[in-house]
Amino acid sequence: GSCFLLLFLQSVVMLCDRQCIKLPHAVYRLTPYFLSLYISLFLLRNPEMTSATSLLFFAIHLACISTGNSSESFVKLECKTEYHGVYGQQLILGCIVKPVVVDVTIITVTWKRMGAAAKADANLLEYHKEKRELTPGFKFAEPSWNKKNMNVSLLLTNTKMADKGEYECMVTTDVGIATATISLSVTAKYKTPTMSSIPETNIKENTDVTIFCNSTGGHQTGLIWWFDEFGTNWTRSAELVAKEMDNGLFSLSSKFTVLKATSSYTNYTCKVLNVNGAEEGMASFVIQFASRDLGTCCRACYLWV
Repeated sequence: GSCFLLLFLQSVVMLCDRQCIKLPHAVYRLTPYFLSLYISLFLLRNPEMTSATSLLFFAIHLACISTGNSSESFVKLECKTEYHGVYGQQLILGCIVKPVVVDVTIITVTWKRMGAAAKADANLLEYHKEKRELTPGFKFAEPSWNKKNMNVSLLLTNTKMADKGEYECMVTTDVGIATATISLSVTAKYKTPTMSSIPETNIKENTDVTIFCNSTGGHQTGLIWWFDEFGTNWTRSAELVAKEMDNGLFSLSSKFTVLKATSSYTNYTCKVLNVNGAEEGMASFVIQFASRDLGTCCRACYLWV
């Protein structure tokens, strides 16, 4: 009789769940275990049962255990799997808790790095029973977040190159646990280049002039192309040096020497291109030649008669 009672209770729980009728959370969690316990005791007290009957009860037993361990089925975590951030800007890694039942309370939320970038016992964000621990630069996307708010998205206040990689979000509720993994890539554009020359000013005709073009800020090694005022490409005659800086970004420095420069060619342009060949910045430079000596002017003489 007690077996049928437990089976009936399990059926009621499943029916109520399908009809979206709220039951106490303990009913969801404990009913499968009671049924599993009863079947185990029944098998021990009845060794004379046939192998077929025993196999049937064993299958029911496994089903009960499976149901009892499926608390995660009552809560899911929906997150976009890939995000693309821009260096120096804010970014939200979106994650929403989707419970199957109503009136769910969040107990714990943790956001952490995965893989080589992860540090032992270092969570970027941790919430547990009203207490929060935040790493600078990371916080809940919703300022007024509370344990009833199913939006557990993470806000990066100032995205850096070091932020790229894998992230894991884990949420514990009173009806189950859910986890999700997110991949983040970070890009950065080169700044508008700056130009200078040696010598700087008062340059005489037919003097060799070296022009410099510098830019920083790209997330990968880029290129610098050179053109004169008539559109001729002089890039092959230039030298380029690319270096990775401490912040993970790259700097580009290029120099182009104009041999025996003349005032017929005074304007030169450098263009900064990213690794894909797209232009990200441009600047122009005018060689400062010395003023020409126009000689002295004769004043008109007037003869009064």
